[in-house]
Amino acid sequence: MESRIINTLTQWFPNAFTDVPKTSLKTDYDFLNHFAKYVEKLIKEDSENKREPFKIINLLYSKGTLYERNAIENSFFYALAFDENAHTLKDNLDLMPEPLRTIYIKTIIEN
Repeated sequence: MESRIINTLTQWFPNAFTDVPKTSLKTDYDFLNHFAKYVEKLIKEDSENKREPFKIINLLYSKGTLYERNAIENSFFYALAFDENAHTLKDNLDLMPEPLRTIYIKTIIEN
């Protein structure tokens, strides 16, 4: 049975998962980590819809269980924050809805 995170991401962003077999992505953490790489690609390519993933992540996070929120923080935000630098931080924060900004900054500080 697929989780709410997996169902939501695959329905809203099917293109994010076309390059990888579903059998290699088994957990919410796997899906979120892969999705973070897809979002990084959208940002680097300056895609028109580079804000959309953050809106969906915000919905998942705001209505999520403790497990889902932890998965988003520890997998999605951690993967994005890993390559963050002073030059890109403001631009990336501007893409996020306000509630996600503090969570993202907290993830950067903790890691």
